[in-house]
Amino acid sequence: MKIKLQAIILLFVLSQLTFKASAQSRDTTYKPIETHLQIKSMHLWRGLEITTSPYLLGIVNFTDKSGNFKIGARGSSGWNGEYRQIDYFTSYQYKNARIVIYDIYNYSKNLPLSTNLFDYNSTTTRHFIDATIGYTVSKRFPLDIAWSTIVAGRDRDVLSGDSIAVGGKDPLRKGKNRYSTYVQLTYPVALNDIRLDFFVGGVFTLIGQQNSFYANKPGIATLGVAANKKINIGKYAFPISMAPTWNPLRKTGGIVIGATLF
Repeated sequence: MKIKLQAIILLFVLSQLTFKASAQSRDTTYKPIETHLQIKSMHLWRGLEITTSPYLLGIVNFTDKSGNFKIGARGSSGWNGEYRQIDYFTSYQYKNARIVIYDIYNYSKNLPLSTNLFDYNSTTTRHFIDATIGYTVSKRFPLDIAWSTIVAGRDRDVLSGDSIAVGGKDPLRKGKNRYSTYVQLTYPVALNDIRLDFFVGGVFTLIGQQNSFYANKPGIATLGVAANKKINIGKYAFPISMAPTWNPLRKTGGIVIGATLF
């Protein structure tokens, strides 16, 4: 059954590739609606191992004519069925600065299953709101600085007596919002047709707690480099990436291989 499903997905992807590529070659006018599909070998997010299974990521968004404002949604699902995620996002870019806000909802084998997508109660929700402010210094010195803080949702402490999960749900989180923060520095280097993005990211809370959304103490949660290259198939080019990443805090790591199909 899984093989049949994967074959159907592959045929769909190939048909979309052909359609998108031919449409792009004929028409370069403004299109307010964008769709993208990516495939990745595993999901590492800010040092957290969300799933070790390959997964598909679909994105649809509205973009204004300037390309600066976007609003949309993205959804992903692991091929083994143990991981699913749906996010809503909006972003605005002004020159070298940007603001991005995500409403993130997910579950995996490491997270208790909750199917109530519309639960926004702070003590029970699986959602969390992540706000990012980013800035790229200049074209001559393209260091990118991104500050991300979880401003609402399930980034809360579980108090004593509330630590028992009932009926497959998360334990109640009646503590204060920790405002867990992730700060990443990224520096790109071009080598012929390959771009290397060197990155390092640290985690902490804004209220001084040791435990954050990402780890049980502050420190470096990501360290790695992403190699990006376009592969030509006929007259069309498809971006691929490979990113070995380490988490010194958790003493874990992995290599994420990805491709943008359209």
